[in-house]
Amino acid sequence: METTPMMISLMALLAVFFLPLFPFSMVFNAVLRAVRLVWLRAALLLIWPQIGVWLISGASMHLSQAWTSAVLAWATGTSLFYAWRMLSTRDLDIWIGFYASSAWVLAWIGVIGGAGAIELSAVMACLSVTVLALALVSHCLCNRWGDAYVGLRPGLARAMPRLGAATTLSVLAALGAPVFPVFFAMIYLLSLSNAATVVSVLIVWLLWSWAGAQIWQGFLFGTPHAEYVFKSAVRDIPVFWTVLSALLAVAAIVAASLWSMTWLMH
Repeated sequence: METTPMMISLMALLAVFFLPLFPFSMVFNAVLRAVRLVWLRAALLLIWPQIGVWLISGASMHLSQAWTSAVLAWATGTSLFYAWRMLSTRDLDIWIGFYASSAWVLAWIGVIGGAGAIELSAVMACLSVTVLALALVSHCLCNRWGDAYVGLRPGLARAMPRLGAATTLSVLAALGAPVFPVFFAMIYLLSLSNAATVVSVLIVWLLWSWAGAQIWQGFLFGTPHAEYVFKSAVRDIPVFWTVLSALLAVAAIVAASLWSMTWLMH
């Protein structure tokens, strides 16, 4: 039986680190934990998957049908693995790294599905901005408490209403609620998927929702410890929240436009 030859360039091989397929995704998670400066982390979260898009766009990759199915299974398997890991993680910074690994790897659906470089870059931007929103919230929590562990200090909604609202909206964005960028990015990727991949992605989406509910339960609800009840400080929130809101708004507009154009084309 004649088979189609598999040709993969070095650029495509490097892309597995930046559109992180397991176990290469461990590199990103290690780098994220090592970087402590907030603005450097922000740059890392925005640029990392875009490097992967640039590499895969310039790569020469010709896969047989069998290898195409294998790459899709590898990507969705990685996404499911990290979505499941999110359920057992209590450190918000580690949770964010797992979420990014689970979300960014779905770019391979677009790669296999024939998405253009601009569309793929826009999808990654939508996912990255959402990860950045979570990272900024985690930074604010660490500034106040010295850490950001789920369930250790409940009652955030009562103790610090503004930070509680920022946490709520950031998690909603991460879960892919309608209007937020991830929703449009996921719809676009689902439109490029086959039936088996659609089922896997929907399970990933469900696991994200489950993990997000744990974040809300651990941080927002309950009675806050007396030593952690503060008036909402104006100095912590505005800069981060203004940047976060602007980025989410821009990403939402780009994502909605991308999805609308795709819908109209069909």
